[in-house]
Amino acid sequence: MVYFLDELESKNLLKSLRPKARQVGVTEELRGWNWDTSPLKPYHDVSLPMYLICAGYCPTSRDVYLSKVKGMKGEYTHPVTMGVIIHDTVGQAFREAKLKKFDADFSSWYESMDYEKRLSGNFEEIRRCAKMVWNFILSAAKARFESCLVTQPYGSPEELILTTIPFLVEHRISGRLLGTSGMLSVDCFDYMRNIIFDLKVGFKGDRYRCRIYPTGYALVFESVYEVPVDIGCNVFINFKGERMIVEKDLFHINDDLRSWWIEERDNKAEIVYEEKDPGIPPSCPDDCIYRSVCGE
Repeated sequence: MVYFLDELESKNLLKSLRPKARQVGVTEELRGWNWDTSPLKPYHDVSLPMYLICAGYCPTSRDVYLSKVKGMKGEYTHPVTMGVIIHDTVGQAFREAKLKKFDADFSSWYESMDYEKRLSGNFEEIRRCAKMVWNFILSAAKARFESCLVTQPYGSPEELILTTIPFLVEHRISGRLLGTSGMLSVDCFDYMRNIIFDLKVGFKGDRYRCRIYPTGYALVFESVYEVPVDIGCNVFINFKGERMIVEKDLFHINDDLRSWWIEERDNKAEIVYEEKDPGIPPSCPDDCIYRSVCGE
């Protein structure tokens, strides 16, 4: 249920994943709070947005060169626009839920955002999908809140909201200590279960690679707040006709993932620092925002 764990996911977290994470642990030098020592300390004085560090769309990472060296902005394709609007919808729906506005009007909010003036895509489809997400989140949040009102009679409504919807959504945090952008937006942090979530919309690629995103955000959390974050989760939202499909990948943010993120950061920072064009790849993804540039 987007960031809510269902019964099976909760059992997997409590009985399998978290005990395994405690047993395996994380090497101390790979904790984000050791940002000032190798290997976490950045080699170059370069700041990269998290999506450029983690994205694997371009086989040669030429998107990094075009964005940060040439200063080029990519084109908003339909999949990119869909992702932007669904992310915004999820964030706003949770904000409404935390205010106990479970009947908040989707159309009023959507119109106020002026998406169709700023972006490009099939807005009839996007709006239909966004409304599904909006209704789903508010319905799920309302059901959980009302259930707690019944089972926890001594809790105040404010306390129950904080425990039934225990999420920092679109949390702003600085990644400068680790060589990332000065202001990052974390899709979701579950402060009751200590889980970093990252949301993917219409994703059709390698799902294992997506684990690098929560890993990066976990390292940033550790660098700023100095608390361990060992569990990550990718949430995949897809649409099939009039149905929304939500799948999750819960995992331990282990040494291998942390080292992988550091390697990606260092390699891409080097491209920017040395201003070297890594070249056009043999093939480009259809939804790459720089496809028209490399195709020229």
